[in-house]
Amino acid sequence: SETSGILIVDESTDKLAMEVEEEEKKCVKQWVEAHCLVDGDGRARCSFHFCRKLFKDKKFLHKHLVKKHPEYLHAEQAKIHDKYMMNSWEEETVRPIPQAIVDCGQHHGYVPVCVVGAAEPIAPDPEPQLHAKAEERRLRLEEERRAYDEEQRLAFEESQRHNQNDRGRDDDNDDGGEDEDAGGADNRPARFVDVDDMKEEKVQLDFENLDIPPPPKKKKKKKKKLA
Repeated sequence: SETSGILIVDESTDKLAMEVEEEEKKCVKQWVEAHCLVDGDGRARCSFHFCRKLFKDKKFLHKHLVKKHPEYLHAEQAKIHDKYMMNSWEEETVRPIPQAIVDCGQHHGYVPVCVVGAAEPIAPDPEPQLHAKAEERRLRLEEERRAYDEEQRLAFEESQRHNQNDRGRDDDNDDGGEDEDAGGADNRPARFVDVDDMKEEKVQLDFENLDIPPPPKKKKKKKKKLA
């Protein structure tokens, strides 16, 4: 039920919640006092070594600590909840059990598993399931690899067939040219170069009528006159 916008769980829980809130308020006051350094003129300084900011009085320092360093305040307030959590856990008839760590060998390492059962708690062995998943993954990869190899083989055979057909057409064209004209090879375009019938060309160099310029004259260095 709800009363004045406040959700009431039960009397004991609400009583514990009010105690925790009072403890947190006291913690804030104690934490602020512990991190406040008051100078002789009444000014307050932040005690954190990485801050050390100076304020007019404690009121402004209180706002600074809560706003700029809340993570340290929350850490102190969290310590208040420890005893209430421990008492609540001890009063429970069905207590939550932490996960167990099972060594599944070199390939899988340590695997956390949930502990089940109340009278006789047991932790199921995850290793068979992990091995089954690994085997399934291995078979899938092998199937993908075989499909890829088959695709590559078919592509290679198709390219080989195209090359054989192209060579056959070239041979037919060469035979037809020889039958029509014995000098068919000479009637090919001038820019065509047959790599199987390349002719060696010799170039003769003549050095008799070369005009060789004389070497440049050396500049004479001027001698410095001694004063």
